[in-house]
Amino acid sequence: MKRILITTLFVSFSIYVWAQKKPLDHTLYSKWTRVDDIKISNNGNYVLYYFGSDNHASMIVQDIKRPDWQKEIPNVDTWKATFTEDSQFVIFTQNQDTLCIMTLKTGDIERIPQVKSFTLNHQSLVYQLNSQDQILTIRNLQTGIQRKYTDIDDYFCNNDGKVILLQKKTDNKIHNAHELQWLNVETNTINTIWKGEKAYNSIFNAISDECSFIEKKGDGDNTLWLYKQGDEKATVLVNDQTAGMEKGMLLNNSAPKFSKDGNFIFFQLISPPPAIDEKLDDNTKTVNVWHYNDKIIQRDQLNDLTNYYQAVIQKTNGRVIRLTNENESIASNFDNNNIDENILIKTNFNYDSDWLRDARSSLYLFNIKNDTRKVVNKNMTLDNGALSKSYVLYYDAGKQQYFTYNIRTGNTVNISKSIKEPLYDVEGDHPRVPSYYAPKSFIWLENDNAVVIYDRYDIWQIDPLGIRSPINITNGYGRKNHIIFRIIETKWNIDKYLKGGSLILSAFNLDSKENGFYSIDADKKKNPLQLSMGNHLDYVDLISPNSQLLYDFLPVKARDTNAYIIRRSSVTDAPNFFYTKDFKDYIQISHNQPQKEYNWMTSELVKWKLPDGKAAEGILYKPENFDPNKKYPIIFFLYERVANELNYWYDFEQSSGDMNIPYFVSNGYIVFRPDIYYKVGEPGASAYNSVMSAFEYLSHKPWIDMHHAGLQGHSFGGYEVNYLITATHSFTAAASASGPTDLCSIYSLSSYSRNMTETYQGRIGGTPWNKLNLYLKNSPFFQANKVTTPLLLMVGKNDSSVPPQQGIEYFWALRRLKKQVWLLEYENGGHQGGGMDYTIRLGQFFDHYLKDSIAPVWMTNGIKARLKGVDSGFEKRK
Repeated sequence: MKRILITTLFVSFSIYVWAQKKPLDHTLYSKWTRVDDIKISNNGNYVLYYFGSDNHASMIVQDIKRPDWQKEIPNVDTWKATFTEDSQFVIFTQNQDTLCIMTLKTGDIERIPQVKSFTLNHQSLVYQLNSQDQILTIRNLQTGIQRKYTDIDDYFCNNDGKVILLQKKTDNKIHNAHELQWLNVETNTINTIWKGEKAYNSIFNAISDECSFIEKKGDGDNTLWLYKQGDEKATVLVNDQTAGMEKGMLLNNSAPKFSKDGNFIFFQLISPPPAIDEKLDDNTKTVNVWHYNDKIIQRDQLNDLTNYYQAVIQKTNGRVIRLTNENESIASNFDNNNIDENILIKTNFNYDSDWLRDARSSLYLFNIKNDTRKVVNKNMTLDNGALSKSYVLYYDAGKQQYFTYNIRTGNTVNISKSIKEPLYDVEGDHPRVPSYYAPKSFIWLENDNAVVIYDRYDIWQIDPLGIRSPINITNGYGRKNHIIFRIIETKWNIDKYLKGGSLILSAFNLDSKENGFYSIDADKKKNPLQLSMGNHLDYVDLISPNSQLLYDFLPVKARDTNAYIIRRSSVTDAPNFFYTKDFKDYIQISHNQPQKEYNWMTSELVKWKLPDGKAAEGILYKPENFDPNKKYPIIFFLYERVANELNYWYDFEQSSGDMNIPYFVSNGYIVFRPDIYYKVGEPGASAYNSVMSAFEYLSHKPWIDMHHAGLQGHSFGGYEVNYLITATHSFTAAASASGPTDLCSIYSLSSYSRNMTETYQGRIGGTPWNKLNLYLKNSPFFQANKVTTPLLLMVGKNDSSVPPQQGIEYFWALRRLKKQVWLLEYENGGHQGGGMDYTIRLGQFFDHYLKDSIAPVWMTNGIKARLKGVDSGFEKRK
């Protein structure tokens, strides 16, 4: 009896506390706090991170081992803040121009005002004052010794802090006259290496005995210079007179790059459009000539009239070689001091590649040492390719297999044919070749002995020669248990694995939606070891090629010890940072919970049956103060597959297209997000079957008021809303933002629109000429006479994804049919548009129809054009 009484009191107290929590309101957006930009010291003892809101921003510095030691410093650019290499200091700027040096042992801060910029190189702190004499200071943080240099216009540091290029203005009477000085920091010797107009984008080679930079004289009049330590002066490397420079090509002023061996320098060329011939008549000068053989249609060409090309010069022969042609880009590693002799080049993606063979991607291999360009693969359906020292790896979407191109022999081999499990998206529901499970970057074992790839669940190690049998390094455990394993693609994790150590994996359970970490040992064929799993999100990547769920904050590691930081969140807990040494046990670092004072929300996984008997999933969001004895209005929020987002944290933010779930749930709504299960040619009916079967299932819940049910969706979710109200009268109100309405008219607006309709989200699977009936049947515009549901449309005038004419067409049709319809057209809006205005109107619209509140003036009377910007129409009048 006593236990029952205590339990009753506890439950009563909990309900009382929930009842006291306030609903979210529109005054909170700028006050809503978050954490971000975390860094950990090399010794793993300290962290710093951003904490704040739009109104207030601070940096937190915290001792992990002493939770009570914490410093909060306001008005700091946390993304610039950094620990020193010896983990003794934190360097940051406060109030934009005050350089701060915090001593971590004491928490004391030295402040240096009026600082223009700073750089930390090892133990050397370099900073420049924003003063008339332009003082540059170099301070050794270990010894405290510092040197000052005056009249410094700009400076460039090498990676180890031993060399700094000082740029000085030489003559105030001559515009832009400068000189560049080579400063040896250890010996404090200075040599003037160059004089000219201003130098930009200086870079050093790997051993810092050479530098290269761009001299910018005017529009397109640039020169690439090279200096080698010990030489008297820098020499011209590239200008418009250099051998190999093509007519009409100019040197761009973007940063050059050294090859790994330092013998080549890469740079960018620019080809501006030719000058207009003024002798031509006005119509000839302005006509756009569209041609049926154009790989890129005229409209897209007009958006990109300037061409950019990558080029290289060998220092010894001084001849420019252009690497890329028009509509090509570099597909291999292109970082300074890390570029090998072979360069992988691809043709850029084209939305017409699904039907126009000449528009498909191709891969080429360019060897800069012998100036040869070889075809690796032509007319690929997918835009992909990866380069190692010995191979080009690519996925052939048509054959659904991985291939390697042997750089030495030129042979191409299918290396995945013996893997029985599909390497493509088996759940792909688009009428095109299915996508594959591509990692962010492919991991190659030592000496290119093997490469790592993914199937839906597991991780494979395969022989690039295709001789040795593939090894399932997760032992098929993922497929057996419906767990998706992916490698944490960080340098510390991969380096450890390549040296024979264990590999940390992210894990996502498709059944329970739990997320966490496992580990596997190199060269040991056994099941992965679970480290931690739970109903939260720690790190999720590539659940499927078309997954909406992405939580990809990579774990951060301390350089000198096994100390890691992850970011964890759930639907009820805001993202916060956690410290771990083993991915098993965690210490919470940050404690940001802005939702705790407000009536927040919970989520639960709902399962039901589709009309064909197949299983379906969705997410039901309830208020934190949910009372099963009440009846709640419900909004169905639509967009493709979303059930994997069960534990996803939604920030409280404005409804700029998508409705903000926390706002509506906090204010007394239930929100349901069903997965939409598509059939080719039936995007509208697919949405109907998924939503209405869920509607029927949820109608049996006594606490849902199905007589006050709404629909909301943005983009393709907006299309689904537009279609559904033509097919059912079950909904009390609907709101569609930036959604297609007429598949016939949108089809021909651009290559993107055609692709979207035919093979991507529209999933029609044909053209309007061979499947006209499907275009008409799936276009809400042509079924507008069936609509009885009041509809709120939103479009952005600058929407480049779904043209605003789509919403306007639907409005015209419904207005002509005397239906209840409103259109919000935002002149400065894009695909997402409306901000606070749309947020308020969307809430008022649903409150009126689903909560029977008084309609605002903009709904009852509209707003006359002459009163735009004068009268919002938000007020409510009885």
